[in-house]
Amino acid sequence: MATTKNGGYLTLKIHLLNGRLFNRLLANDGRAFYNAEQGKIVSALWDKRPQTASELAQVTGLANSTLTLMLKRLEEEQGLVVSAQDKKDKRKKWFDLTPTGIEQEQVGNQISEKLSNIFYDGFEEKEIEQLEGYLERILNNLETAMEKIPRKDQ
Repeated sequence: MATTKNGGYLTLKIHLLNGRLFNRLLANDGRAFYNAEQGKIVSALWDKRPQTASELAQVTGLANSTLTLMLKRLEEEQGLVVSAQDKKDKRKKWFDLTPTGIEQEQVGNQISEKLSNIFYDGFEEKEIEQLEGYLERILNNLETAMEKIPRKDQ
């Protein structure tokens, strides 16, 4: 009997539940001014500031249309992001964090730590290292395949 390979399905379910749980933790905490999807953007800016929309799309994996709407909301409604036109290339826009956006990093880190504790509940340190090693190998396999397999529309 062939072994069933459910890794992709399990990874998808984990991704969905992880995002939903992160949203619940953010909402229940009350200090966060963003949701989990918006957190991808502010987190990317916590790592490197400023960035263009193209850079943010690459880092977050968000579609340009989704990213544009989220950036507008983060800037105009939530006051976490500020944008500026590139001085040399008027087609390019830079995005950076406001002081409030910078302050939100501490909240994000605390909530992420709570989520990590839930994620790894019952795991020993060695098991965590093994799991993350396997996940890195899978990620590498997928990235290599993406480089080798061209998009049909290109």
